Amino acid sequence: MGLVLAGCFWLAGCAGPLGFFDSQDTAPPFRDPGLSMQSASDLVAVGKASKADVIAALGPGAVVKFDSGFEVWVYRSKPARATVSSAEFVVLFGPSGIVQKTRIRPSYNTSAS
Repeated sequence: MGLVLAGCFWLAGCAGPLGFFDSQDTAPPFRDPGLSMQSASDLVAVGKASKADVIAALGPGAVVKFDSGFEVWVYRSKPARATVSSAEFVVLFGPSGIVQKTRIRPSYNTSAS
């Protein structure tokens, strides 16, 4: 029990405001570094684009699979400053593997006013 608790504290201590291990990595979220969140959204045709189409256009994203067959792919920008949250482009695939919905969440300034 004590070892598990110590492991939890260690992991919590490593997670910084920019993510796990406080990474300063500012790599672009998409295969094309010049692609904006809006441009990525324009490339993905809801109701038509397949997983293969999306990976060809955007590159790999973080994938969350559900037992129902749905999948969510998340493309997250990594801001250079800790006071800015990351922007996200989220793609929802149905069990058929076709895009059902997309969403852009813009970045926000998270510094205290």
